[in-house]
Amino acid sequence: MMQTTASFTQQDGLFIDGHLHTFIEQQLCQQITLDCADVYQALATLVDEFGCQCRKNKHFENDSLDAQTLLHAYQVEQNHPHCHVDAQTTTAVLDEYCCQVPAIIVVALMDTLSGTPSDEHGAKAIYQRAAALTNRPCTYSAALKNANAA
Repeated sequence: MMQTTASFTQQDGLFIDGHLHTFIEQQLCQQITLDCADVYQALATLVDEFGCQCRKNKHFENDSLDAQTLLHAYQVEQNHPHCHVDAQTTTAVLDEYCCQVPAIIVVALMDTLSGTPSDEHGAKAIYQRAAALTNRPCTYSAALKNANAA
């Protein structure tokens, strides 16, 4: 079992992939005026508050967002790695029981911290909470389907 946790760092009861941890510490926290400890605390709080509900809504088995894809999205493209993030888990963050955390929770926090806009279906509450926890503007905006209906 030691080999599986070797590349993870434990923070606030969560296990965070080594590469993601380095990215948060060396890039994300450097760009924003927020202590790294606050980032991990916010993530742990979001997992506590939304983890169960997100897992219930998950409709794809074994559909996971790996750490490299997640990091690539923020380092290079500055956009979402996939559609339907809400239905995935992430290999980048595990909870206290070493279960994969729903990807939308991690993505919502990363979007909020990096200022990346999102219209991920059904994730408004998570984005609003991420914004409140980090004292940053909410980056969620519902897609305007009826914009021309006026």
